[in-house]
Amino acid sequence: MNKPKLIYSSAVASSLAIVFVAAITIVAELQVPLKDWLKSLSGHHWVSKGILSFLLYVVAVFVMYAVTKNVDRKKTKGALWVTIITTILGSLALLTFFTGHHLGWY
Repeated sequence: MNKPKLIYSSAVASSLAIVFVAAITIVAELQVPLKDWLKSLSGHHWVSKGILSFLLYVVAVFVMYAVTKNVDRKKTKGALWVTIITTILGSLALLTFFTGHHLGWY
C-alpha cells in the first residue's frame, strides 16, 4: 500500500463528501420530496445523509487510489489544504443557509 497515495485519495474523497453533505442538506431543506426520500431510506434524513456520504467517501477513495499516479508530498499537501478549505466553506454555507432560514430570509 502506498501511504501518500492513500492519504491523497482520502483527502480528495473527503472533499467530495463534504461538498455532497453541504449541497444535499441545503437542497433537501428547499425540496421536500428529496427530504422525504432521504427519510424513507433510513427513517431520518440525517442518518441517510451520513450513510450516503460514507458510501461516496469509500467509493471515491477506491477510485482515486486506482486512477491516481505519482503522488508526491506537494500533491498530498495540496489535497489536504483543499479538504481544510472545503470544510470551512461547507460549514459557512450551512451556517449561512440555516441562519437565513431561521431569520426568514427565504
